[in-house]
Amino acid sequence: MTFLQIFTLGYHSNYLLAGLAVGLIIAVYSFFRLNKLFNYFNIEEKNSLVCRLFISCIIFIFCYNIQSTFTILLTYLFFSSVLADIIRIVYEIISKYFNRECISIRKFHRNGIFALIFFILIVSFSIYGMSHIDSTNYSINTNKTNESYSILYISDIHYDTIQDTQLFKNKLQEMNNTKPDIIILGGDIVDERTSKTSMEEVFSLLGGLNSTYGIYYVFGNHDKQPNINDYINGSKPFTNTHLINTIKNSGINILEDNFSCINNDIDLIGRGDSGFEDSIPRKNSSDLVNVNSSKFTILLDHQPVDVKLNSKLGVDLQISGHTHGGQLFPYGFASEIAGKYNYGKYIVGNMTQITSSGFTGWGIPLRNEAKCEYVLININQ
Repeated sequence: MTFLQIFTLGYHSNYLLAGLAVGLIIAVYSFFRLNKLFNYFNIEEKNSLVCRLFISCIIFIFCYNIQSTFTILLTYLFFSSVLADIIRIVYEIISKYFNRECISIRKFHRNGIFALIFFILIVSFSIYGMSHIDSTNYSINTNKTNESYSILYISDIHYDTIQDTQLFKNKLQEMNNTKPDIIILGGDIVDERTSKTSMEEVFSLLGGLNSTYGIYYVFGNHDKQPNINDYINGSKPFTNTHLINTIKNSGINILEDNFSCINNDIDLIGRGDSGFEDSIPRKNSSDLVNVNSSKFTILLDHQPVDVKLNSKLGVDLQISGHTHGGQLFPYGFASEIAGKYNYGKYIVGNMTQITSSGFTGWGIPLRNEAKCEYVLININQ
């Protein structure tokens, strides 16, 4: 990860207000919290004030990008310090009640040792979360199919960016051993930082997976390269045409606002990605879903959007990715509170919505919300 990425990766102007609010809270807290630390080291009041103002201003300025690595790490340091403050307050209440006091606890809090320990634990757990991949299983019962089907769903690999590629390669045989009837690739298999060679490699590996009825692909919001030079690589690693040809040459079927009928039993609909906050025009669900179909209808959309509409149209199962389950606290927590389909299985009317947290994360090599996963879905007749 370059110095530039630490401060700019993932920036969206839509989140500027949130970033400035977070920066202001952390900056004000830091100004007063650092006073205790500087007093512990006997720094003169004048020098302490200047240093605290300078550090607080830097914190505020660089928190403008709420999705940057710098802001995330700073937020966790803030959480760790607040937790240490809470422990100190609780300790003081207890010590007054029992009329006992431990000087070491006050000392460890004042010089930041407790906060540092909590911070190290959070980051270590987050590193572990990005380096382990599990399977998640779901079962759906239906009377619309003539037989049962198993689906292997893989999304959000972001190949060769922040996760060790060997982790993916180590899981290939495990996924192949599930012997799926249908394999679905849910988008963001590659992104803006994936090299041309790595892009070709990952689709070659995925195309080698075995399935009864084939491998199907829907694009995510990162797969296709931007039309202008991206801010990290300086130029586009590969063209959209080369990407599409690579996918097709790997034996993978692309579904982009069209559908495929599987074994005369399942209507598999793939939607084009909606982009950032519906910025890319695409067909409406009503133009793709056959409301009179008696087949089991599966709608694939990289982002878990139009869920209620798809349910009303008679879709039986919608499968999505994109969210990474929040990836890092408190994003997933806030998403769930906001009523988003952030992670897991949801029942919406007569439709099941499954949102995968994805094979890896994006942008930042840390994960502490949801898990890295591939999904197995059993449709039971």
